[in-house]
Amino acid sequence: MQARPVPLFVGIGTALIGTAFSWVPSLWWDEAATISAANRPVGKLADVLVEWDAVHGLYYLVMHGWFQLVGISEFTARLPGALILGAGAAAVAAVAQLLAGARTAVAAGVVFAVLPRVTWAATEARSYPFVIAGVAVLSWLLVVALRAPSTPKRILWWTLYALVAALSTVMFLYSVTVLVAHAVTVWFAPARDGRRWRDRSRFLVAASVATVTSASFAALAIAQSRQVSWIPPIDRTVVQVVLVEQWFPQAPWLAVMCGVLVVAGVATRRALSSGERTLLWLAVPGFAVPMVLLLAYSLLVRNVYLDRYLSFTAPAVALLVGWAVARIARRRWAVVAVLAVTAVAAAPAYAQQRQPFGKAGGMDHSAVADRLIEVSQPGDCVAFEPTISWQPTSPRSIADARPDAFAGLVDIGLDRTAVDRDQLWSTDVPPAVLAQQAPGCARLWVIADGDRVRGWTLRHPNNVLWQFAPYRFTDTETFRALAAAGFEITGREHTHHMQIVRLEPVDQTQ
Repeated sequence: MQARPVPLFVGIGTALIGTAFSWVPSLWWDEAATISAANRPVGKLADVLVEWDAVHGLYYLVMHGWFQLVGISEFTARLPGALILGAGAAAVAAVAQLLAGARTAVAAGVVFAVLPRVTWAATEARSYPFVIAGVAVLSWLLVVALRAPSTPKRILWWTLYALVAALSTVMFLYSVTVLVAHAVTVWFAPARDGRRWRDRSRFLVAASVATVTSASFAALAIAQSRQVSWIPPIDRTVVQVVLVEQWFPQAPWLAVMCGVLVVAGVATRRALSSGERTLLWLAVPGFAVPMVLLLAYSLLVRNVYLDRYLSFTAPAVALLVGWAVARIARRRWAVVAVLAVTAVAAAPAYAQQRQPFGKAGGMDHSAVADRLIEVSQPGDCVAFEPTISWQPTSPRSIADARPDAFAGLVDIGLDRTAVDRDQLWSTDVPPAVLAQQAPGCARLWVIADGDRVRGWTLRHPNNVLWQFAPYRFTDTETFRALAAAGFEITGREHTHHMQIVRLEPVDQTQ
């Protein structure tokens, strides 16, 4: 294989791996927020960004344009992320190829493609895949700028570096910490004596331009920090989160394997080339510096750390592990064997991520929407139970995630729309008002939490707890108000966590 096409092949392969079966998992609450924001006029989107969610503003704008072209579904919502990760993989392979050769490029690219945090991001309609790719491209631009042969080309590459750094920061604020990691790279990586200080000064200028350019956005995002106020304080579970969940969710054995590979690569006595030393000065700070900065802030001020918030450090991890694979496996067959074992170790996580209820907490927004399409008829009424114990909003977020399922239905439970409120979520009328609006409905579908006799708790990484409280629809104020208005239950279906309840007027069923 020629060395030159390696990044292209790696990028295509990663995009295919990420896209495959990405449409299977149900949409969940976070993705409903994306669709709720992006599926509104640009002016109204700007209002919600200024008031509530500026940190995801650039991503929402991208998805707004995308949804206008292709519509909304599980596949279309996730496809841009899977494709952009292909670009990120190509950038990772290109960096490895420039610094350590084609073998390292293949190894780093494959590790990136199967890394559970990357394959997870490919099924997540959020900004994570975009910022992962952005940071990968930013690292490639750094290496190219440092190695550019002439002053005009160096100025061009540093200009592009500043632009991508600003865009990455606007895409996801935490990625600004990569600039600190790259400062470490520029200061300590091997360089020609005559260029060391010029490279440092040019980096400082580019990083400063990127910081100043994105400063107003950063100020607005920081002012909206209430968005992360729900994150619990750091406790001893953070050790397991950092070692496993950060880059290897649902794949602890892969975490152990990658750790062993890195140790073995470091222990190999063969001398390091200048390019390899640069790669290590890029990779190790690339994941360690952002993590240390965010954890230190979380310990000293307040917790802003979640494992998925540092997804953008995945390219650095892939570079390090890929370097270790190429260093200890000197023959082509050995590299292939090690990468095959790596893929096998990652396969269970990949399969779990692509189960119908593979999203956080086993959310079943898509299952509810699909079933409602099957059982409802145009003109039927629909409403939502106003509260649900394990989700911050009512089940109405299903309508935000899958508006197609509610087209043609009469929403008698809607209070104020998210667009009117300049927020992400619409609100529901109280049960008494719902009952007043129900007469005239020949069939009413109520989306509610699933019945459960006993409550239980689901513990996520970072000690995030979801409380699934005991629940019975017939014990709710919603049912009592509808029953008093002359409705009775004529059918119900459980999906996974939630249920669809069919109610009809009593005189109609007799």
